[in-house]
Amino acid sequence: MSPSPAPSPTHAPAWLDRSAPAGAAWAPLSVLASDDLDETRDQIARIFKPHDLAVIGPRQRVRARMHHRALGPSVSLNRLAHGAAVRIDPDRLDDFFLVQMPLAGEAAVWHQNARHLSAVGEATVISPQDAVRMEWSCHCDQFMLRIDRQRLLHVAAAISGSEPAATLRLAPRLDLRQGSGAHWWQLMHYLAALLQPGGEHPSTGLHTAMLEDHVLAMLLRVAWAPATVSRAPASATVPRLRQLEDHIEAHLDQPLTVADLARAVNSSVRLVQQLFARERGTTPMAHIRRLRLERVRHDLLHPGPDTRVLQTAARWGFEHPGRFAAAYQQAYGESPSATLARSR
Repeated sequence: MSPSPAPSPTHAPAWLDRSAPAGAAWAPLSVLASDDLDETRDQIARIFKPHDLAVIGPRQRVRARMHHRALGPSVSLNRLAHGAAVRIDPDRLDDFFLVQMPLAGEAAVWHQNARHLSAVGEATVISPQDAVRMEWSCHCDQFMLRIDRQRLLHVAAAISGSEPAATLRLAPRLDLRQGSGAHWWQLMHYLAALLQPGGEHPSTGLHTAMLEDHVLAMLLRVAWAPATVSRAPASATVPRLRQLEDHIEAHLDQPLTVADLARAVNSSVRLVQQLFARERGTTPMAHIRRLRLERVRHDLLHPGPDTRVLQTAARWGFEHPGRFAAAYQQAYGESPSATLARSR
């Protein structure tokens, strides 16, 4: 079963609209509307799992809202905003995978021995067997899929033709703006339109099961390589990927090409591209661009007296002002000049 084409971004379903779901039609899907930290933690735990939740900053106070609707027994759609910068520590998810897709703000996720920062146009994928902790910015508002672990393992086994594995580790990040990540985002538009108030929910158990299987198969397509489903140690290529990432971090303010990366680790361009696609769900140059945008944002959020937008962008390799401004706006939901003005 194939999903319908994605609606135009100007006609996004309410689940994916940056303005919060509102109105009487959404009331049946509301599971949380609170400015109490303990109530917020307890209600979110009913949908996900018990966790530690703390506000970051002395002047912050939660103004939380959450909407929830089950597609079927294995997949649910969730929209959550805390209304404050928060630190979340669930340890391991254990029973479910979680795909988080920011609609506003940004979230840092420590998972699989690395820190992953996601903003609009990016997703983080959290596998249940690995410890995780998160920090959400005060404006962070995320659309999330909760996916039953056991069901996903069985779908993976059916795809690979092997017995169900004990664990399955997915790529921790997806770029929703290109490649297979964009196809996943199209599917999210379809689900969001289907399950919004007034939408026609699948009418039979068989239809629901087929749609859930399609969602799970698509997630495996974009975030999993069968070789990662194993009780064996991680692939021998992972240390090489870490070498690549270390090299990129050390040379972000210098010109970098995929050929440069290949030479730095004594490898081929093709292998470098395959490593990033398989392990990170993106391309080397998209990875570099994301990191450079993060460096620009950090500098604009912590400006000195002489900080200027164009000079900061140029320092981190953005030579075309128009393209830089568009990429920044898409990533963070505001212009770079607005970030700088807010930080002063």
